[in-house]
Amino acid sequence: MTRAPADLRWLGALCLAELGTMLVWSNFAAVLPLLQTEWHLSNTEAGLIFAAYQVGYILAVAILSTLTDWVEPRRIYLAGALWAGLSGLAFPLWAQGGASALLLRTLAGIGLAGTYMPGMRLVAERFDAARRGFAMGCYIATFTLGTSVSLLLTSWATARWGWRAAFALTALGPFLATAVASVTLKPGGVSRGPRPERGVGLAPVLRNGSALRLIVAYGAHTWELMGMRGWIVPFFAASLTAGGTSLALATQKAGLAAAAVLAIGAVSHPIAGLFSDRWGRARLISVIMLVSGACSLTLGWALQWPFGALVTLALFYGIMVTADSAILSTSIAESAEPAYLGRTMALQSTVGFSSGALAPAVFGAVLDLAAKLGRPAPETWGWAFTLLAAGVLVGPLVVGFKEPARPRL
Repeated sequence: MTRAPADLRWLGALCLAELGTMLVWSNFAAVLPLLQTEWHLSNTEAGLIFAAYQVGYILAVAILSTLTDWVEPRRIYLAGALWAGLSGLAFPLWAQGGASALLLRTLAGIGLAGTYMPGMRLVAERFDAARRGFAMGCYIATFTLGTSVSLLLTSWATARWGWRAAFALTALGPFLATAVASVTLKPGGVSRGPRPERGVGLAPVLRNGSALRLIVAYGAHTWELMGMRGWIVPFFAASLTAGGTSLALATQKAGLAAAAVLAIGAVSHPIAGLFSDRWGRARLISVIMLVSGACSLTLGWALQWPFGALVTLALFYGIMVTADSAILSTSIAESAEPAYLGRTMALQSTVGFSSGALAPAVFGAVLDLAAKLGRPAPETWGWAFTLLAAGVLVGPLVVGFKEPARPRL
């Protein structure tokens, strides 16, 4: 008797839990234009606060993902979801300016480290290679969908009750995720691979050339993705205010438009994953990254386009910028030695989210530098997005178009 229906129900429940944990992801980006005014933040400071969430993730993920080689991922996932809820509530209670926001967003990133990669490992180990790309695509699509729902919910609640109430509302998501995951993830529910040798550290991962090339490509992917996600709301708001819209209304409209851009990206994950299960992964990764880079380059110089045309281009960009994510993560899992899957994923996350944390900060710094040099707004945004496009092109250079050896997992 096939396990497919039970597996899909399990995957659906895990995705629902992951959606809950992601509700705190984009709440800061959704109100960034308002907080820049309220707290007198420069673009560089705003970018650093957005990046702080990834920094917290990076500080924790190497430990927590490596622990999944020894400890059931279920236990780490539940603890991470609970931490995400508590830290999510702390921000509206105690954030009073740039310094406190930086600290609290850093602490919040630890919750993501405890849920995202441990959950991904659970999916990779439950599904075989013939179904893994699609399953990973569904799981990672939830990440993308969650960032969009977070933007939408925060924008909607901020317009009605203010940003502190909106942040408190989004913090309820991880608590609901804890409840769902505690029922779905049964002890011993996923078969475990062989135990790693003690004391070898990252050496087996660093000797794995196939995995390392894919991890570098993952870093290029997250550079572009996180840079865009961190600044798409201010970019849309800048377009609207240049046309005479008030800052408050522009922020609300920009948040809704950005939520659509992020949400549509969720569609490409399972579709691209399904195609990669049938057609191969490397070629698809490289083609998607080339198209995504072209979109990034075009969008950055389109600030003065009619807003409808700008959002239309951004929607296509939203599809392409996420389409390679599930294929990259699946390929990394398949290229890893099974005994060292946890620490391979730890290195993947450390490289990827370090790049993703750096991108919004560098993006903001480019905006500030261009403004100091007296460049007009369309040009400042153009150069910032050009930097994202340049970074993502590293991916096709290291992955190429040749398919790797047979999966190990």
